[in-house]
Amino acid sequence: MKIRVASIGCRLNQAEIQSVITGLQDRGHELTVNDDADLIIINSCVVTVTSARKTRKLIYQAERALESRSEGRILIAGCAAQEVRQEGKRLFIPNDYKYLIPDIVDDRNLFHRLSRCAPSRFEYPVPLRGTRTRVNLKIQDGCDNYCTYCIVPYVRGRSQSKPFSRIVSEFEALIEAGFKEIVLTGVMIGHYESEGYSLADLLERLLAHDGRFRIHLSSLAPHYMTSALRELMTAEKIVKHLHLSLQSGSNRILQSMNRPYTREEYRSLCESVRSAVPDINLTTDVIVGFPGETDDDFRQTIDIVRSVGLSHVHTFRYSPRPDTKAAAMKETVSENTKTERSSAIRTLYTEQKRAYYRRFEDRKTAFLSERFRKGRTHGFNEYYVPVEIEQKLERNQFYTVKTALDEERLCLRGTVVG
Repeated sequence: MKIRVASIGCRLNQAEIQSVITGLQDRGHELTVNDDADLIIINSCVVTVTSARKTRKLIYQAERALESRSEGRILIAGCAAQEVRQEGKRLFIPNDYKYLIPDIVDDRNLFHRLSRCAPSRFEYPVPLRGTRTRVNLKIQDGCDNYCTYCIVPYVRGRSQSKPFSRIVSEFEALIEAGFKEIVLTGVMIGHYESEGYSLADLLERLLAHDGRFRIHLSSLAPHYMTSALRELMTAEKIVKHLHLSLQSGSNRILQSMNRPYTREEYRSLCESVRSAVPDINLTTDVIVGFPGETDDDFRQTIDIVRSVGLSHVHTFRYSPRPDTKAAAMKETVSENTKTERSSAIRTLYTEQKRAYYRRFEDRKTAFLSERFRKGRTHGFNEYYVPVEIEQKLERNQFYTVKTALDEERLCLRGTVVG
């Protein structure tokens, strides 16, 4: 069968659909990007108003593509599918049953028996059919934090952790298949706990595996950054990058968001990480225009971003998400103010990114080649800084490169030296 897959949303969503694709290809199904598909799978996201809008657009586009195919179907998986149901050509498959998509494709009648199947967030095949460079390995799902602006705990459920022994075996399978960078992925990976093992225990076990590879941690809530994790960031096989979610630099707004840390704790954490790994690449998320955010609150956010020296900030203009506590908050911030604050954040982090990249002037780092395009090989060094090499290099290989800052492209230009 010819199948087209469209996927949006978080890294976890991408990890799951890559496993589904592996299962489909293992069964002989053909993936297509054209309108000749018999089946269209939409791996949806509804965490924000924007992502929900994108999901609806993908569904409408799929329906138009299948207008002339009476047997064509649309499988809608992910967070837009909160219950098993059928609406015409649309089949909705919740996250608990997403792992069964390859079985449903082979036996459509299974869809009508899903309620009798065992729900699972981790019964996916190992995602061996993705790129052979960087791959997402799902280790955790769900969230217990209930931030006032966020719907994730309601659409993803409570925190669950994949069994420790299973992660180890899947990791080993990915290394054996030739993957060079493994990203440990979940909603709240810092909350990982299985068989008496914490995230630090898991990381230590995986880092001990033989071979040349590197491990990358996905987004981490600051209160889960333990001293054990901090020490592990010095390991040779770990990417020296941490995405520590901030959201606001104002204690008043953090409290209103129900974030379990203060600005002082965030700053202290970043300083302690930098004491262990002086050149570590620190990035974050910030929401501007949260209900009640004053000019002074925003100045405190700017102060934290500047003083910590964050090299990148994923900046979101707050928009009320229905069914969250923040959606009922009355002290709204104007769209013009949100735009101005977002622009100020981008201007600041762009300056800081340039300053951070200058640390790698005339310096040797380990470059992992990912793709060749327009006369350049693209990839990242071990600090998750983009590097471009003006020659064609073998894909998915480590090279020692000496780099210099490309001011215009805001990346590093590298020369292979070993």
